Amino acid sequence: MKKLSIITINYNNAKGLRDTYWSIAKQTFRDYEWFVVDGGSKDGSKEFVVEHEADVAWWCSEQDGGIYNAMNKGILHASGEYLLFLNSGDTLFEPTTLEKVFGKETRDADVLYGDRREIQPWRLKKICRSPQKVSYYYFATRPLCHQTAFIRTSLLKQSPYDETYRICADWAKWVELSRNGYSFLYVPITVCNYHRNGISYHAKAQLQEEHKRLLSEFYEKEEAEVILSLLEKIDMRLKVIRRLIWLASVLLIAILVLLCF
Repeated sequence: MKKLSIITINYNNAKGLRDTYWSIAKQTFRDYEWFVVDGGSKDGSKEFVVEHEADVAWWCSEQDGGIYNAMNKGILHASGEYLLFLNSGDTLFEPTTLEKVFGKETRDADVLYGDRREIQPWRLKKICRSPQKVSYYYFATRPLCHQTAFIRTSLLKQSPYDETYRICADWAKWVELSRNGYSFLYVPITVCNYHRNGISYHAKAQLQEEHKRLLSEFYEKEEAEVILSLLEKIDMRLKVIRRLIWLASVLLIAILVLLCF
């Protein structure tokens, strides 16, 4: 048995798939297997996998039923003790990343998780720290970035991702695992370079609807209502702050223009 199974989901992102592959191939830690679940790409992704087939434990290129259907396909074939989902375009932070997680120090938890470097268009890259402790109530308001998390494979084989969620099944899984008493351990390293351009970033309305569903399924009604009310108040305040920042920026530009003349 390998220590780690890495699963990469891809659809028409050949460049991202290449970047992900090379970040894995450069790892000093070698006790892993790599799986590619491609959604029937037509951009050369399949040809790239065929070219590097010797480095792939299993792969497919076929139409799937969405992100979590593809992830569940990979889970079926994984044999490592832990699973890492590293989607096409996301990369391991440095060649020693996996060595730092699994190499010298023995860590025994159901979920190991670390930090990420977040990449967004037109913004500076930044290191985003994960909380040192998470809990059932922490996950009521936010998930872990799954590209930073190593999950015990047996847990996902017993209970795969709920494919009726389109973008929040991984969030629902964190709630389920924490509610059922499984252990989470923070590892203070940066695990990945994460591109914040996935479906959950763009489909805000669907994200909010699935979050409400998650709360109704896993929390008491009164708890869910309090959490939603609190989040709405925070969101309103953030909108006001963003508006003030925008107005201040416009005012500053206007003053600079006037000074130039």
